[in-house]
Amino acid sequence: MNKLLFSALLGATLLFTGCHKKMPIALPGGHSSMGGGNISGDVIPDNAVNAGSLDGNLNSKGGKDIFKKGAVSANGKYLGQDGLSKSGLKMLYFASDSYTLDDDQIKRFMSDLPKIKAITASSKILVEGNCDEFGTDEYNHALGLKRAKAVKSLLLNAGISADKIDTVSYGESNPTCTINAPACHAKNRRVEINKI
Repeated sequence: MNKLLFSALLGATLLFTGCHKKMPIALPGGHSSMGGGNISGDVIPDNAVNAGSLDGNLNSKGGKDIFKKGAVSANGKYLGQDGLSKSGLKMLYFASDSYTLDDDQIKRFMSDLPKIKAITASSKILVEGNCDEFGTDEYNHALGLKRAKAVKSLLLNAGISADKIDTVSYGESNPTCTINAPACHAKNRRVEINKI
């Protein structure tokens, strides 16, 4: 009898105190966070979280306070209007696990099109795809390349010659922000366009 009672108690203890397993977060559009999205455990409401509500002392690389400038959408896209490449062109942001540009990001792209055309009149440009830190290196490299190719397609449709455009994926290896927070992860899901 004692062995049976002991076994039952041991089983119950293990059941209720076992290791915590991080479960995938269901994202809009049927996406799961386990394939490269935000797995921080934060569920972002549909009306977006104001990233400024986070600790204002957290700074991105370069010292700028990213949390006062934008919000994160329900699908994990950074909604801020900041973010410039080394060439002074606006960064384009993507939702978690996505390489589709939303309308607001296409508008950002279109506002820089005259600058891009001026650059490509005499130089080449490099379209750089980037990802957050979640997912495997292989997944993030492939996703970064798909993001870069999506922007290249916009450039081609805007009349930029293919021989003026190179693409590269940095996957998760080129973060613009390294703080473990949803707004920071969202800023890393981006494409930068730079003059070569």
